[in-house]
Amino acid sequence: MQKHSDETLVAYLDGELDGAERQHVEAWLAADDAARDRLTGLAQSADLLRSAYGDIVNEPVPERLIAAARGETAGEAQPREAEILVLRRPQRSTMTMPGGRWGIGIAAAAALFGLVVGGTGSYLASGLLSSGNPAAEQRLAAAAANNTWLDNAAGYYKLVVSAGDALTIDVAADADSREALQKASLPQTRWPDLKPWGLNFRGARLVVVEGRPAAQLVYTTENKAIGPLTLVIGASKQSDIQPTFDHRQDVNLLYWRHQGRAYALVGQTDIGYLWGIANDVAWQLDAI
Repeated sequence: MQKHSDETLVAYLDGELDGAERQHVEAWLAADDAARDRLTGLAQSADLLRSAYGDIVNEPVPERLIAAARGETAGEAQPREAEILVLRRPQRSTMTMPGGRWGIGIAAAAALFGLVVGGTGSYLASGLLSSGNPAAEQRLAAAAANNTWLDNAAGYYKLVVSAGDALTIDVAADADSREALQKASLPQTRWPDLKPWGLNFRGARLVVVEGRPAAQLVYTTENKAIGPLTLVIGASKQSDIQPTFDHRQDVNLLYWRHQGRAYALVGQTDIGYLWGIANDVAWQLDAI
């Protein structure tokens, strides 16, 4: 029996199901109002992310990422013709890279790290996606945007881990971290001090959250077992919430909203450590 899940709905939207599977999903949608509402939210969320990435400049996908997607090791990867993806994006500086500069194409990043950039806008015209209740649709859209925001925060973190010392950045480690917030159109964002936690600012990237610019700040500690941590900051129109835990794509997240800003602290370290940082950051924001 076809599993009833978000994964099934996404596969349906992306046209990845065969005829029998599609018929099963459509029968499910016809009989289940909640499933139709969920499909609406997923489609709206994907369409929003697609429009957000529409103006970003494409770069050739690195050979090592192509090899990873094929399940090959560096030694096994063979030269072969590959389609070059061209995505527009602003000029960036890079960290130390012995092998030279490379960038990660948005499409490859989406495929390998779970970033939601698929195009499903055509399904918005389908009767299956209309709940007939504007208030309910607004709530579903907000829930879908929040869900996508967390998925992308986890995906952006995994990009950082994968890139290692070759990470492409917008703000160098020796620059003021507030510069990233200015570039991300977040000039009035309150900024906490993370040095008491032994976190060293390594650099920042400009990313996209809910169709708007956002900043991903990258931190490391002297303890290699902890690994990198990232703090994603973006604009939000949703109400304030206290730090809340989630686990996605094998990483831990603590997220909260404060005075028009959404925050996500992401790492693969102990959740107690993340809780301590998140609570301290939230307290600092309230105290400013």
